[in-house]
Amino acid sequence: MTQLPPNAELFKTQLPEVIDLFTLDITVLLPAGSSDQAIYRFCNWTDTSGNDVVYDGNTYTALPLQASGFELNTKGQLERPSITFANVGLAITGLTNTYDDLVGSTVQRIRTLTTYLDGAVTADPDAYWGPDQWIVEQKSNENKLTVTFQLAVPFDLEGRALPGRRLLREQCQWIYRSEIGCHYDGSSYWDANDDAVASLADDVCGKRLSSCRLRFGSGSRLPFGGFPGLVDSQG
Repeated sequence: MTQLPPNAELFKTQLPEVIDLFTLDITVLLPAGSSDQAIYRFCNWTDTSGNDVVYDGNTYTALPLQASGFELNTKGQLERPSITFANVGLAITGLTNTYDDLVGSTVQRIRTLTTYLDGAVTADPDAYWGPDQWIVEQKSNENKLTVTFQLAVPFDLEGRALPGRRLLREQCQWIYRSEIGCHYDGSSYWDANDDAVASLADDVCGKRLSSCRLRFGSGSRLPFGGFPGLVDSQG
């Protein structure tokens, strides 16, 4: 009899379900040279029957939490996202007291199916939606039981409807080699015409999908900042 991996055993009697996996990154709040933990990963324990899960080699701790306002509404606007944690052992209070209420830290969410988690027969580290990313704007409520944070996208959306940038099919709008959007940091270089060059000084992204493929590989998930699937409504 073949022994099922732990996660497959956990979910074998269930149909695949969507699970939200969150990452809290407080790197920007740490002092220079700090060895404190910077990355915290967690999932909603109601999605996993209270069990931690592993995805793409990373363990996501099961915590009682409630996330709301993470989706677009019917008018194409983002709600004001918030996330509430159970303050188990006052652990969240400990973080907020040490790191300025976590304001400015990053919350990232990916969504996958339970059947793609590590240990499952059909495990797949590339099968997910996202990542979606927010910044902690403020701590909006705290008590002995829960802590709630108000989140915002990395630009001010107050009074704005999406899309907040032009929909360009063939041109990437990300800043090349930056923390938001294009994170390429490789040592292979090309110029604006996609011709190979020898030095970083001559490295210029052509802002095309082909430019993105050169840097990340045609078989990789591309962070292209354009909309190649956009259809011209004028025909």
